Amino acid sequence: MITKFYSNKDEIYNTYDKNDLGFVYTPQSTTFKVWAPAASQVLLKLYSTGSYLEEGATVLSINQMVYDKQTGVWSTTIDGDLHGIYYTYVIQNGNKSTETQDVYSKATGVNSARSMVVDLSRTNPQGWENDKHVLVDKQTDAIVWEIHVRDFSSSNTSGVSKQHRGTYLAFTETDTKVPNTNAPTCLSYLKELGITHVQLNPVFDFGSVNEATGVEYNWGYDPVNYNVPEGSYSTDPYHGEVRIKEFKQMVKALHDAGIGVIMDVVYNHMYSGGDSCFEKTVPDYYFRKQGSRYLNSSGCGNVTASEKTMFRKYMIDSLRYWAEEYHIDGFRFDLMGCHDIETMNLIREELDKIDKRILMYGEPWTADNGDNGISGEDCCTKNNAKKLSSRIGMFNDDMRNGLKGGSDDDTKGYIQGSGFDTYKVLAGMMGASSDTFGRWAKQPSQCVTYASAHDNLTLWDKLLKSNWVKDFNTTDSKIIDQNKLSAAFIFMAFGIPFMLAGEEFARTKFGDHNSYKSPDSINSIDWTRTIKYKELVDYYKGLIDIRKKYHQLCEATEDAVNKTYMTYNGKTITGTMANLSGKSDEYKFMAMVVNNNNEKCKFELKSKYELPNRWYVLADHDIASSKAIRVFDNNMEIRPNAILIIVDADSYDKIHDAEETSKIPNYSAGY
Repeated sequence: MITKFYSNKDEIYNTYDKNDLGFVYTPQSTTFKVWAPAASQVLLKLYSTGSYLEEGATVLSINQMVYDKQTGVWSTTIDGDLHGIYYTYVIQNGNKSTETQDVYSKATGVNSARSMVVDLSRTNPQGWENDKHVLVDKQTDAIVWEIHVRDFSSSNTSGVSKQHRGTYLAFTETDTKVPNTNAPTCLSYLKELGITHVQLNPVFDFGSVNEATGVEYNWGYDPVNYNVPEGSYSTDPYHGEVRIKEFKQMVKALHDAGIGVIMDVVYNHMYSGGDSCFEKTVPDYYFRKQGSRYLNSSGCGNVTASEKTMFRKYMIDSLRYWAEEYHIDGFRFDLMGCHDIETMNLIREELDKIDKRILMYGEPWTADNGDNGISGEDCCTKNNAKKLSSRIGMFNDDMRNGLKGGSDDDTKGYIQGSGFDTYKVLAGMMGASSDTFGRWAKQPSQCVTYASAHDNLTLWDKLLKSNWVKDFNTTDSKIIDQNKLSAAFIFMAFGIPFMLAGEEFARTKFGDHNSYKSPDSINSIDWTRTIKYKELVDYYKGLIDIRKKYHQLCEATEDAVNKTYMTYNGKTITGTMANLSGKSDEYKFMAMVVNNNNEKCKFELKSKYELPNRWYVLADHDIASSKAIRVFDNNMEIRPNAILIIVDADSYDKIHDAEETSKIPNYSAGY
C-alpha cells in the first residue's frame, strides 16, 4: 500500500493501489487496465502493427472499457493470445478525445506510437533464469563507470562487429580489441579495469532520436515511455520484443563478467508535457502546474509531480519493474532535487524488499531552484540529506569543483595548483561526513565522489582548458599528472567513487562541454587512446586495486571517518587512516600525502593513534599498485607536485610473504 500525499487533484480523484495497471497477459486472454478518473469514455484499439507509417497497419478491433468509480480504473479483457498485438487507448476527457499509448507500456512499436502486448517470458535470453543481480555488500564498495550505449562501441576502433556497433548487443561481444592490436576494448577492457558497475545513460524509450533511422544522436534525457527500452539501440526497433530481449542480453553479459548495471532514470520530466501519454490520460494531474503553465525546475518545461499519489506509485512500480524484470542493480536519479523526500524514501523501502544492496543515488539539485512547485524543505537536495535514507547517495559537486575548478571554464582547482578551495577537497575526502571540514551527509554512503560526468567538459578537456593547452592529443606529463592526482583523490576518498567512461585514458570531446546532440565524431569512445595513454590507464587500474584491497576506504559509516586524521599546510595535504578491525588480512594504517607546491617539503604524519616508523609506498606520481614499490620511514620529504599513498610496513609484511617484501627497494632518504 502506497502512502497518500494529498495535494491538488489527489483530493478529487480516487486512487488505485494494486500492481496490475497496463496489461496482464496469459496465452488465453489479456486484461487491460488504465487509471483515468477524469475520463467519460475509454476505448481500447488493437492494431496489427506498431506504427501508422507501416504498411498493413490495420485496426483489428475497437473495444469499450468499463469504469470502476471506486478506483478510477477502466478495464476490459480480450480473449485469445495477443502476444505481438499493438494497442492504444482513446480517452475522452471533457470535450477532447485523444489517442495515446499506455502510461504503463512495457513494449512499443517504432517511435512509441503504439503500445504492444508482450509475453515477457519469450524475451528471456538463454540462461536468463540463472542470471543474478551483481550487488556489493556496501554502497561504498561500488566503483562506477558512466557510459552511453552508443558511445561505447560506435567507433570502428571498438573492434565490435559492424552490425552491433552502437547497440545493446555490443556489450555481449567478448575478446574485442582495437583493430590490428592486442589492446582490449569494451567488455574485455572493463573486466581488466576492475570497475564494479557501469552506469548507462538513459536506456528507456526517449523521444529525440528517430528509431526508424537512428541517425540522430542524443543523450536521452527526454523520456517518452519509462518502462520500455530505447529502440534505436536495438537491431530491430519495429518489433517491440526485440529491444527487450537484446537489453536483457546486455545485462546478462555484464553480469557474467561480474559487472553490475545502473540505470540513469529521468522521472523528473517528459520529452513533452502536453503530448505525453500522462497528460493525455489524466489532464493536469501528473505534472506540477500553475494554472495552465508547466513548472520548470527540470529545465525542460514540465516537471513531474512525485508527491502526487499516482505518480509516486508510478515511480515505485516502474523501478521495481526494472529491478525485477531486467535485473537492474542500481538507479541514478537525474535532477533528484525535483523529487520530494517522502517519495525517495518510499522508493528505498520498496527496493529494499527486493534487495537492500540495490544502489540508489542522484543529482541533489534542480535546473531551476525557483520553479519547483514544492517546499525547499521537501526537496532531495544536499541541504536535506539528513532527511533521506543513508543509502540514498548524492553527487558531491563541492568536491568536484574543489578538485578541478569550474566544470566548463578555465578556472583552476587543487589538482592544477590552486589552494583556494582546499577545504572542499578535504571535506570530500571525508565523504562529506566530517564535522571538522564541513558535512552535509549522514555518512559516506550518501556521498558520490567524482571529477567528471557525461555533462560538462570531460576531465581531460577541462585540464587542457585550465592549463591553456589546445592540443587534445598532448602527452604533456604535467597534464597527465594532474589527471592522476584527480584519480588518487577520488579513489582514496570515503564515499562512492564515480568516473566518466574514458576519464582513465584522457577521453576528449574536443572541448564540447554539452555534447547531448553532437555527432558520434565528438561522443564516441576512441579506444586507441587506451594505447596512447596506457600509463594513465594502468594508474587507474592500480588505484582501483588498492581501493579493493584496503577495505577501510570502502567503509560506509561515520565511524571510519572518525578514525581518519587529515591536515593541510598551504597546498600540502596529509591524511592518515586507521583500521582497528584486527583482521589479519587487512592493513592497519594507510596514508596519503600530496605536495602541490613547486618546492619539495617535509611532512609529518599525524593520527589519533600511535603510528609506525616504517611504511611502504603503493603509489607515487608514476605508479599505482596494490603491491609495494618502495620503503619509506616516518621522516619523509616529498618532491614538488607529487603524491604518495603509503601503507604501514608491519601489517603489509604479515599479509605478504618474506621473499616478496625482501625485494622492495629502500628510498627512506627522501622522495
